[in-house]
Amino acid sequence: MMLDPKKRRQHVNGPIVHRDIRSEATHTPIETPESLHADPEGQGDQYAAKHQETGLSREPFSIRRVRKSQGNKLTAMLQVRNERGRYLEEVLNDLSEFVDEIVIVDDASTDGTPDICRAYPKVVRLEVLEKPLFAEEWRLRNALWQAAAGTSPDWLLSVDADELYSTEAKKAIRALINQEHSDWIAFRFYDMWGGRTHYREDNLWGLHRRHTASLVRYMPGYPYFYPQQNHHVPRLPLPCTVLPGISTELKVQHLGWAGSLEDRVRKYLRYKRIDPHGEWGSLEHYESILDPEPRLIPWKEEQ
Repeated sequence: MMLDPKKRRQHVNGPIVHRDIRSEATHTPIETPESLHADPEGQGDQYAAKHQETGLSREPFSIRRVRKSQGNKLTAMLQVRNERGRYLEEVLNDLSEFVDEIVIVDDASTDGTPDICRAYPKVVRLEVLEKPLFAEEWRLRNALWQAAAGTSPDWLLSVDADELYSTEAKKAIRALINQEHSDWIAFRFYDMWGGRTHYREDNLWGLHRRHTASLVRYMPGYPYFYPQQNHHVPRLPLPCTVLPGISTELKVQHLGWAGSLEDRVRKYLRYKRIDPHGEWGSLEHYESILDPEPRLIPWKEEQ
């Protein structure tokens, strides 16, 4: 079903979509409010001036727009680190059902994570870093973007190793990419808490109340670059936000908080170690990870 670019809201395989939400979230603020990810006022030119350092685009003024209404190749890209025994195999099994290729950058894992990745035929590129870049997350995002761009994708789906797309989202995704007028797609992400039956919702945990762009059309020559942040880096390059996009009501489960209390405490300690002064995120949000009685809402996959 073709999407009409003249209509601001319409149905695509069921879900409501919005024509353009460039003022809304286009990142994954899992641990921090979306405003903390925005380009600081007056910094856009500074970022643009530095984008060549990332190696993501060498011809910012020579843009070849590639928009196809059919036959688009969908490539998932993941950055992973020490994922054995967590959700990686489930995520790769899930992705293998609905994407064409998978590109992975392993951030110097020490637990055999690369061996898990190599077992999947759709993993067409796996780059294993010798030294971790986790403390400089923007460089890790750059490395992943470059690796994925090198496979000549039509669309890139930025996925974390603890995210599962709903059945409805997987069914709709081909219709969403096989169109010529929108260059990114946003979904609703839910922070599952202490299991998969409930998600968290309160003043500090409302990721699902806004839209997160995780799917973008790749256009050779477009000036892609990331903000130079060490933590909480947007999952898609900043220039994607000025392109026309679609926001859907399709759901994604984020399982990063679905594990045990011990898992959540470890993440809390890691955030406090990386960002002790709240430079990249919210200290209040970090402390809320340890809330003994969070407000939880029953999960329903259907709309």
